[in-house]
Amino acid sequence: AAASAAGIAMVRTGLQTVDAQAKLAQSLGTTVASIQTLERAGELAGVSMSGIEQATKDLTRRLSQAATGTGPAADALERLGLSAADLISLPLDQRVEAINAAIEEFVPAAERAAVAGKLFGEEGSIAMSRIDTATLRQATEDVRAFGVVVSEQDADQIERTNDAISRLGLIWRGLSNQLAVAAAPALEATADAMAALASRTGPLGTAIRRLFDNIGRLTAYTGTFATFFAGRWVAGMAAAALSVRG
Repeated sequence: AAASAAGIAMVRTGLQTVDAQAKLAQSLGTTVASIQTLERAGELAGVSMSGIEQATKDLTRRLSQAATGTGPAADALERLGLSAADLISLPLDQRVEAINAAIEEFVPAAERAAVAGKLFGEEGSIAMSRIDTATLRQATEDVRAFGVVVSEQDADQIERTNDAISRLGLIWRGLSNQLAVAAAPALEATADAMAALASRTGPLGTAIRRLFDNIGRLTAYTGTFATFFAGRWVAGMAAAALSVRG
């Protein structure tokens, strides 16, 4: 049972992870394998995936601008000897590798941060400068060696599977809503009946009020009854004492 539960948990985790990677890849115009490689490179370099995501989104937007001859990346690409159109045609990890390799080759160390900032954004350039060509090559080897890479066809299948699973969730939500709708009138009537029963003018409220109204009377009766029997008891004891003395 424990092994089955662990297996199911692994499948769910894998489905959710690949589905998220596939959606990110689509938004950045790249492959799932490319995203997986960058994620591994981030792990090796100590860069969060959120940082990589933001930097690569900025890069994608600036390359699109540079392809039309506008934006801050145009001058940087010219200095690096790179073409925006050529970079856009590459998977994302290869775009990053080509840019970082050109920066290392053509830009003095003191100016690299400024050039990278024009491509990845100021914050993104700090993160991406840590993912050098050696790190990317190691990441590529790792994801291939350990079976992490998922093909586009497999990623599409996983997305469809996740969509189907989400529809199952809708089924349960729909059933829950329909049961709530069906039960609502009966629950309302029950609540109203209980409220009427417990109100001051209802049977329960009236009974409780009468009970408390009669508590004083019952207390008085009890006191009288106790006094009567106490008096009888004292009189009996006195008579017994006199008979003994006589």
